[in-house]
Amino acid sequence: MSTTTKRIFPPDAGTFITLKEADRLIGNFHDHETKQGKKDFTKAYFFGKDKIKELLDCPDCVGIRIYYGKDLDGDGVDDKKMVIYPVNKEGKNMPYHPPKPHTAGASFSPPGDPEEDGGGKALDGGLSCPSYCP
Repeated sequence: MSTTTKRIFPPDAGTFITLKEADRLIGNFHDHETKQGKKDFTKAYFFGKDKIKELLDCPDCVGIRIYYGKDLDGDGVDDKKMVIYPVNKEGKNMPYHPPKPHTAGASFSPPGDPEEDGGGKALDGGLSCPSYCP
């Protein structure tokens, strides 16, 4: 018999903090990166409301999980990434399945969209800061 307690991931997880606390946390990160000698580092990513809403509207989704990622594409730059998944109440990542486009009389699969992983998706491609920050 398992002694592991099954965790439920509630849709109201998270805590709102004061703007002062938010600024303190962001400042701590900025100071740490600067002390490491980094001058042009990624501070944040912007993701559009429509994309976030698509993930949140997935059946059985209770929230999102945001992963740190790194794209080592051989260009000499270690690109930071943020990868976002919808998550169910058991805490499992749920691949996002975008609606298929409707075309009259034809079935359509976009080129370069392999189905080898079941066609599921996660969200990436946010706009990085400082490049897109005000």
